Amino acid sequence: MRTLKEIETVWSVLGDVEKLAKDTMREQLSPWEQIVKVCVEAGMLAPILNAKNHGQLPFIAAAPFLKRSINDLRCIWLLVEMGYSSQAASVGASVFENALIAAVLASSEKLAREAMKVKYAEIPWGAKKLAQLNARQWIELQNKLGKRISPGEYEDSWTISYYHYKWLCQIKHPTWQSVIHDSKSTGRKSNFYSVLPLPNNLHEDMQVKLCILGGSVGKVLEAIKSFSIYLECDEATKEYIAFEEKMNKAHFGIIELMKKIKDNPSPIRVLDESFIKTDFSTFEKGELDV
Repeated sequence: MRTLKEIETVWSVLGDVEKLAKDTMREQLSPWEQIVKVCVEAGMLAPILNAKNHGQLPFIAAAPFLKRSINDLRCIWLLVEMGYSSQAASVGASVFENALIAAVLASSEKLAREAMKVKYAEIPWGAKKLAQLNARQWIELQNKLGKRISPGEYEDSWTISYYHYKWLCQIKHPTWQSVIHDSKSTGRKSNFYSVLPLPNNLHEDMQVKLCILGGSVGKVLEAIKSFSIYLECDEATKEYIAFEEKMNKAHFGIIELMKKIKDNPSPIRVLDESFIKTDFSTFEKGELDV
């Protein structure tokens, strides 16, 4: 049992404990930091690119949510590298919503006007609807570009997106599997654990950290891409060329990093899958796993 004196020393040493956790995980997280970095840089570049549609309503509406998304992504990185995975997941759920709002508002003046007319300044769509709106916008864009769309791609696209949000919510919301997983970070002998703030530096939590990072970067990239596409940028400028390089580095980098962990078990699962109405035939096997 901890004494009052011991408890009163915890706050003063937490900074050292967090630094130790950060140093311990540095090697595993190092390649991810570069991906997060270029994603944030691309997000900063997108609104200043030379483009045809600056000043139009969709971008006025979308820009604050794009800013919030890259802010959130920075916070997720700081929390993950210190070992606060559950807290990072809570911000990750925020990234999901803010990034998809930025993506859909940038793509449609109708949706931008609808969003700006709501009562109490709340966005009129929940997470599931945002996933569907974004998937529909993506399908319409592919059709516009003359690309072939497989039957079922819309359903698969929004469902896989929403699935990751549901996974984040298993951590964000008060669930037994999440709090039991967290309690192991301060575990002691005989199934006892201490009630104190402490980074989760357990081996099995690394999968949680990386899935949070992967999903969050992916969503922010969707927002940035939508913003830049509908701006109709001048692709000949050095800023746009740098932007594309950063987007490609983040996009392909996150794909390669996620491939390395896709078969690893996660201590957190989506328990209610009643929203899934597809067999994910348009996705490679394993893409749903987190």
